[in-house]
This record gives sequence, C-alpha cells and structure tokens, in this order.
Amino acid sequence: MIRLLHSPPGLGQVVALAMGMAEALDRWQARPGEILTVVDPEGRYFRARLLSGLREAVVFEPLPPGIEPARPRRLCPVIPDRERMLLILQKGVELGATEILPLISERSSAVGGVRHGQDKTAAWDRFVLKAARQCRRAIIPVLHPARSLEQFFADPVVEQRAFLDILESGIPLATWYRRCHDQPLAILSGPEGGWTDRERQLMLDRGAMAVSLGYRILRTETAAIAAMAGLVTLDSAFT
Repeated sequence: MIRLLHSPPGLGQVVALAMGMAEALDRWQARPGEILTVVDPEGRYFRARLLSGLREAVVFEPLPPGIEPARPRRLCPVIPDRERMLLILQKGVELGATEILPLISERSSAVGGVRHGQDKTAAWDRFVLKAARQCRRAIIPVLHPARSLEQFFADPVVEQRAFLDILESGIPLATWYRRCHDQPLAILSGPEGGWTDRERQLMLDRGAMAVSLGYRILRTETAAIAAMAGLVTLDSAFT
C-alpha cells in the first residue's frame, strides 16, 4: 500500500509519500507520472500522480471508503487449465481478494502437482499486478505458492474457512458470511467434477464449512468468481 506522509490539504496538492515506500513502489513497478491509489494516515483513499523522484504525488481524486476489505480475504482456487486460472486471478483481484493461494486437488488440472503451480508463479504474479493496476486497487494481492489440500490444512488456522460445495448439506454463502464477516475469511473453490468424498471429509474434519451458491452446477472459474462477487456485494462495497 502506498501511504502519504500526511493528509492532503486539498485536491490538486503535492503531498509527500511516507517514509519506507521504496519496496511498495517497486512492487507496483511504479514510474514517475503514473497514477496509482494511495492512502493517507486517516485511512482515506485517493488517486494520485507520482512525481519525479517517487517521493511526492499530486492527489487529485478522492475514493469512497471501504474499497479494500477490512480484514484479510483469501481466495483458494483449485488450479484449472491456463485460461480459466488467469480468469480466476483477474476477477479475484477485481473483486477484493487480498491473497490468492492456488490449490492442488485429486481432480486438479495442474499436471505435475504442486510443482506445476510453482512453475507458473512468475507469470501469475505479473497477471495479478496487471489486474490490480487496472481496477485501481490500493494493494497488490499476495499470490502464494501452490499447495496441496493436505498442506493447506496442515497450516495453523488463521481465518474462517469455507469450501464451495454442490451438495445439499452446504449452507448459503450469505449465511456463512453473516456468521463470520468480522473475521479473516478464506474461500476454497473446487475443480471440475467437484471435490472427492475424501477431500470433503478432510475439510470438514479440519473445521472448514461447506457453503453453497445454489443448485446450479457452475464451472470452476464461475464458482470462484461468483463467491467473491457475493462477498463483495454483502460488504456493500458496490453501493
């Protein structure tokens, strides 16, 4: 996140960037003259044009509050084929994911298992950056290395986890959201053909909740996008 040293006295004013912004600017691959989203010490967001030297910016457009989720929100899609994965990455960024963690499952399209995702990380990183720039995000979502489902659930639980499921036992996404919207969230979207019984039981045993998007059978990329769109709508981020 690119932070301002102080709140702008008015639009069109030159404001210094906070100290220690070199790493953030490098991640954005920022150049003088570019327009990016910045945040002031009061948590207000603006569009600003970076000046020569990348130490100051001209603030010219206020943005509404709540353009970033108040708490971490991870999208964890099982890796489909290339074009579908790129679509999930793009729309996940546009719809507010703060982190994306690709998963390998028994029915994943990732040939070569976890190594497949590792080999794709650099290309996916560039795609995430491009999407974050296009939709005026204040942050670049973190793209984690691909992990197997077992590896993911071996990690300490730092969030409320839900997996998208077509079985009738899944509760509506909105119901799950209302129960835990004030906590970090993680949404796991499955592969074409759905989760296996073994995977479903593993997730339930590790405390994940089965959630439903309704009775339609959705493609894997549609399900991931619909879930993120549902969450951002429940946030009232589009109103």
